[in-house]
Amino acid sequence: MRSTTFLLCLATLTFATLTAKADDQPKLEILPKSSVITKAIGLSLALTCKPNVQNPSLITQLEWRDPKNRKIDTNTDSSSPYVQQLTSEPGAVLIFTKLTEDQAGDYTCSAKYANTEAIEATIKVDTIIDITWVDAPESQFPVLGKDYRIRCEVQAKPAPIVEWVRNKVAIISSDRYVTDNKGLLIKNVRESDDGLYTCRAVVVSTGNVKERNIKVEVQVPPQLNELKEISIIEGEQASVQCSGSGKPPPEYTWIKEKTRENLATTDRFDVKKNTGLLIINKVEYNDNSVYKCIAENQAGRAETTVKINVLIKPKIFEFINITSPIDTETKIICKAFGRPTPRVSFRKLSLKDAYTIGPQKEDKRIVVEQSNDPAKGETYGILSISRVNRTDDGLYECIAENEVDAAYKNGHITVEFPPTFEKTKHYPPVWTWDNRPGNLSCIAESIPNATIIWRLGGVEIQNSPNMKIINNGPQSNLIVSAYSEKKFFTKYECIAKNRLGDATHFIELKQAVVPGNIQQVTRADLTATTVKFNIVGPPVLHGLPLRAIIVQYQTERERIWDTAMNRTWSIDAPYIVENLVPQETYTFRFAAKNDVGIGHFGAQELITMPRRSVPAEPKILVSNLHENSTRDFVANSPYADHFELRWNVPSDNGDPIDSYLIKYCVSHRVNGEWRDSTAECSTEITQSFEYTHYELNQLSADTTYKIELRAHNAIGTSSPAEIRVKTARGLDTAISNHEGPAISSAMIIGIVVGAVLLILIVVDITCFCVNRAGIIAMLCYRSKSVDEEDPKLGSLYSWRFPLPYCSYKAAPIHPNSLNLPMPVKLAPSDVEEKEPLNTNQNSTQPINYEKRNISVEFDGKQVHTKPVEIGRHSAV
Repeated sequence: MRSTTFLLCLATLTFATLTAKADDQPKLEILPKSSVITKAIGLSLALTCKPNVQNPSLITQLEWRDPKNRKIDTNTDSSSPYVQQLTSEPGAVLIFTKLTEDQAGDYTCSAKYANTEAIEATIKVDTIIDITWVDAPESQFPVLGKDYRIRCEVQAKPAPIVEWVRNKVAIISSDRYVTDNKGLLIKNVRESDDGLYTCRAVVVSTGNVKERNIKVEVQVPPQLNELKEISIIEGEQASVQCSGSGKPPPEYTWIKEKTRENLATTDRFDVKKNTGLLIINKVEYNDNSVYKCIAENQAGRAETTVKINVLIKPKIFEFINITSPIDTETKIICKAFGRPTPRVSFRKLSLKDAYTIGPQKEDKRIVVEQSNDPAKGETYGILSISRVNRTDDGLYECIAENEVDAAYKNGHITVEFPPTFEKTKHYPPVWTWDNRPGNLSCIAESIPNATIIWRLGGVEIQNSPNMKIINNGPQSNLIVSAYSEKKFFTKYECIAKNRLGDATHFIELKQAVVPGNIQQVTRADLTATTVKFNIVGPPVLHGLPLRAIIVQYQTERERIWDTAMNRTWSIDAPYIVENLVPQETYTFRFAAKNDVGIGHFGAQELITMPRRSVPAEPKILVSNLHENSTRDFVANSPYADHFELRWNVPSDNGDPIDSYLIKYCVSHRVNGEWRDSTAECSTEITQSFEYTHYELNQLSADTTYKIELRAHNAIGTSSPAEIRVKTARGLDTAISNHEGPAISSAMIIGIVVGAVLLILIVVDITCFCVNRAGIIAMLCYRSKSVDEEDPKLGSLYSWRFPLPYCSYKAAPIHPNSLNLPMPVKLAPSDVEEKEPLNTNQNSTQPINYEKRNISVEFDGKQVHTKPVEIGRHSAV
């Protein structure tokens, strides 16, 4: 055992000694350490040779040799490998800048050690070809329905294995998919073949692998939608849409079949190549043609045609005015053009409806005919009138219509007729005075114009000192200078002639005089400062019409009319004299005036003006209200809570009105008579004299109010104008606006009372069930004396209950606390009689004493409450 161990130790020692000697032998080492270096062509490579000796400085002639045992030099200019010596230590680096396939082989590094011993080392360089994509575009476009090879040609050394993957699933060769060294063949391409394909190349011996992602987009040839025949309008802009499908979207081209023009380069045409829209600007009739739309993309081409019809708006190219004698037959012709051929009709402008084809029902004399020529697009319309009369004269409208538009043109039919004085034969006579020339105007209607001559006593009048003729038709004026000679005041004969006949008209020249005396003057109304008259003027049956009435007036103390005051009124105006002095006596006289002058003054009146007094009673304005009926009349307000009071300005009776006093009270009807409640009256309201209206607010619904209105001046207050107003019913009014029967006030009260009772019963039952309290509990336990109960049990709503309705301290239930509507007010007839209206007229409002002028009415004895004029602040 010991001997065996000894032998093993001896052997180990011997091997270690030999190994140490071998390591001590001089040698060369090539880095990287490997007997074979494999590199892909085209890559760079550096092999470093270093001496492994005890004394590196003894190394000489260190060099590299190629596979043909040729020394490799240090020339770096060529593409061949070259040697570069290390500078920091002994060694040489063999550098391949770009490996080529012919550079593969054994390369040897050699050197001498101590100038005696030669040492060397060899390494083998093996080249391979890396995976290279020879023909593998990253985007490829097969066409729908055709076979297509997805190109993926790969080069490598050693030869690679090619696999196909789509959506992480390997593609296996089948009837539709065939793989070869050129790529993947897809038969009968579908749109579903769109997607991302992966071409994977693997070199098994080297473990090298590369992938190329190829985007496949299936292209679809264009397909166009069928275009239907269309119509466009001449002179306008039109467009035609050619649409279809394709992948990628196709580009469109438009061709005019007749001329083979590409419309993209033709004037007036605009082609949108991406959308297929054809735009035609200012359409012309020669655009009527067949057009071809072509759609193209990389997958193919498609085309379709469309017929474009150009429509033309109607045009009336002839409609000539005509002239025809009365009682003859005439025709007016209208010629029109258009596509499609237009229809022609006629209408007299004074009539609403157009004439129909054929004889007219209302007038058989009028016949409409038409004919057309479709080839030329022309239509002739003929309007015939037999036995033409004057009513046929006038403007006629020719109407040409087709599916596109309508055209209108006016023509005139002139009907010739002999002279007539129909419109002037009832003219009044011509008046002259004060040696003024009389102008006799003779106007004759006729076509053609008539020639006019004048006769007096059967003798044709020529120009003379007393007579002058101006114009001889169709209007002629005879100027007669009568100079008060009676022989010239007579009838003159006007004779009008044309080629169709003649007519005669007599015109009388009369001498005019001033009006006669005023027939009657009566005093209508009188105030402290104004007086109103009723005047009957002189008769004018055989004279000039009256133009005005004149009054002169002066105080009784004055006796000379030359200094009297004057007032002139137009006929039928209110005859009122203002700004008179109260308690003064005036003398009035009157005269009439016409175009000749002023007649004689007469009809004198002596009037003493009354003294100043309080204003007259205002007149309240209410629709459908007659005078003196306000006391029994009840006006209905359309509103439930307000009413607008309006009135006329009353007479101020000599002192300006400075304010209006308004007061209103609730009024009730008791036993057929009105009673006013003094407890429900407003305070007296003062309204400025500048206003003639006031709005009463915060009124109660369905309530009658008595309103009093007084006018106030510095002297005092007028008697009250009264009116009763009833406001609307409020809620009932809203209900009545709906369809169905209205709900009466009694019904509403019944509903409210029923609701309150129902709530009380529910509360009582609840209190009984929860706390054995309430009316039901009291009835159930009535054997117990009320004296022994809590004193508050005498109240219906004082039960012991945690709710407010059953609490000891709860207040009695009121309908408003339950959000119930309040009871509706009863009608005025159901209310007790109230006290009369308070007549206290005292007012705490300041009174404005500003002076102003207002008309007042007085009859000489007392002030009237009926105003007859509207003042400056009236509401009309």
